[in-house]
Amino acid sequence: MYLKLADNLAKIVLRCFFISIFFIISPYTNATEKKNDWDIKADKVSGQTIFFHAWGGAKNINSYIKWASDKVKKRYNITVKHVKVTDTANVVARILSEKNVKKDNNGAVDLVWINGENFSVMKKNNMLLSENWIRDLPNSKYLDFENNPSLLNDFGVPTEGMEMPWGVSQLNFYYDSKYIKSPPRSASELKDYIITYKGRFTFPQRPDFTGTSFLKQILIELIDNKNLLKSEYIIHKHKDALSPLWKWLDETTPYLWREGKNYPPNYLALTELVAEREIDIGMAFNIAHASNAISEGKLPNTIRSFIHKDGTLANVHFLAIPYNSGKKTAAKIFVNFLISPEAQLKKQDKTFWGDPSVISVAKLDKNWKNKFSSLPRGVATLSNEELTMKLEEPHPSWVKIIEEGWIEKYGSNN
Repeated sequence: MYLKLADNLAKIVLRCFFISIFFIISPYTNATEKKNDWDIKADKVSGQTIFFHAWGGAKNINSYIKWASDKVKKRYNITVKHVKVTDTANVVARILSEKNVKKDNNGAVDLVWINGENFSVMKKNNMLLSENWIRDLPNSKYLDFENNPSLLNDFGVPTEGMEMPWGVSQLNFYYDSKYIKSPPRSASELKDYIITYKGRFTFPQRPDFTGTSFLKQILIELIDNKNLLKSEYIIHKHKDALSPLWKWLDETTPYLWREGKNYPPNYLALTELVAEREIDIGMAFNIAHASNAISEGKLPNTIRSFIHKDGTLANVHFLAIPYNSGKKTAAKIFVNFLISPEAQLKKQDKTFWGDPSVISVAKLDKNWKNKFSSLPRGVATLSNEELTMKLEEPHPSWVKIIEEGWIEKYGSNN
């Protein structure tokens, strides 16, 4: 009797052991299957070529995209052609033109670097790949969507998973500490500086993103009711809301570099003007720009960065797949690599780009955490604490009104 009882007990223990082993192994088996599914998808698009339309005005960014393209070519045999653009609005217009003639497959654009008004136009006109494709990408697990709502909103417009966050940007200014001890840290202080030191300040003209962002920065600082900027611009409601910006520009434009009759074409041209001591203050949307320029010998090592005391404009930039791309899976594989710890680490490194990562370091293993924490920031790059004060982007509809108003009132002869 005791032997039989012991035998039954042994069988029960053995069953429990195998059941435990099954549940321990099961998650890893599923993870392996998931990985295999992704690899199978990659195998199916091996040999394809995708056309990535992205701003091509900066050598370091172009080099980074080339590096990422080479990696994806080697690992997945997918060729990425970087189509260098000067104004993303032209890319959006091209996709819209294809939609209007019902070219709903094999469009010219497979992937586009985008945010703000351009995303808003594409979403409104149903020009984007369907909702929540970003969650299908294995490396999306490194992004903290739940605790970082900016990853799911583009200039206040919900992305609904139609574009993948790629990087974080914040407007920052820089100056030569050898000549300037206390730079202006607000719109009002800057106005006084411009008038006092005639010809020593300017900003990039439209369609340069940084120039438009500077105008938005001034408007946000001066407008009384900042909540107006969160909603869509309606002319009969918001016409007077731009008055503080136009007044500020009326008072400062005659005192700008070249008396406001000409403007630099982009933020890189500002760097040259600062280096040549033609102007005192530069600006960029990349927090590592000044440090990169110092490393490249384009600016002296006495250059330092700053932001306005109440904060500066900050946003996330994204990657989107048009609805009519004929290479959607190949585009997803490239995007998945771009948000990997490997690619995001490289992008955040100031010696390559210096663009802050969108992935959450808390979600990384110890090895990757150490790699991110050991990245050098650069002598002119502000600390995370110094960049805490951030201003929200206005609704995308305000961009067109600001740009058109500026062209009408102050547009350059360039």
